[in-house]
Amino acid sequence: MAGTVQIVIVGPHRWRTFAVFNGNAFPSELCASVDACGSRLSLVFYHASLLPAALSRDAADFRENIESRRVDLEAGLRKRPELSTVAVYDGIGFISEIHNVLNAVKSFLDLYAKLAGKLVNSRNTWTFGTGNIDGKQLSGGRFINSLRSASKTGLYATLADLTLDHSRRWIDEAVTYRHQLSHRSDLDHMVPMHLPLSAVPPHVRFDDLVSPKMPNGTAVHAYVQNVEYELAKYVATSVRLLPNVDLSLISPEGVLRSPPVA
Repeated sequence: MAGTVQIVIVGPHRWRTFAVFNGNAFPSELCASVDACGSRLSLVFYHASLLPAALSRDAADFRENIESRRVDLEAGLRKRPELSTVAVYDGIGFISEIHNVLNAVKSFLDLYAKLAGKLVNSRNTWTFGTGNIDGKQLSGGRFINSLRSASKTGLYATLADLTLDHSRRWIDEAVTYRHQLSHRSDLDHMVPMHLPLSAVPPHVRFDDLVSPKMPNGTAVHAYVQNVEYELAKYVATSVRLLPNVDLSLISPEGVLRSPPVA
């Protein structure tokens, strides 16, 4: 509409990304790519923030389901005292948020590699995809190899090494988890939310509820917190190594949050 000025108001997760993905700091022809990176990174932050509530809702639903069947459940436990019994909850709420976080992580990394390639040379069509690094297929390998072959300058080599370190420490694992959740309903060797039951009173003790754990043994909430933290740290460090970025117009430390408590 002619003569109308739009004032765009964003939420806290999107605002956080402007510390790095400020379109004014990048070549004007890449504004759409910069905006896409910021939007996708904000989805990581947003869905990570929803996980605690999803876990709480799943725990409450689990309890409600058990309580609604408690009489029959306890009768069954008394009939078979020789059995060790565990109630397992198929928590679609927290699984959905893990999937949302990891989907956004993978999508962001692909967009970020594409942006980096264009900053190096407008003809580049880089991707973050899996590639061969030292004889092993690694997520981010194609991006690392592109950086290594682009130039012998120190910045590109440093960015390649930084990406390799992050991929080996957490990105490759996160992408593997994302693939499994995208093509199946769960993760190999994940510990589900569950509750040990007893054949003798008290048959059900909700204080004994076991929270879900990722296949690597980390509690689900702690794992997602760490993914968010490591991704933000990677972005804040790597953007300083990219060419054609006006560093005076960004504040990479603004995308960071306190490291998760071990």
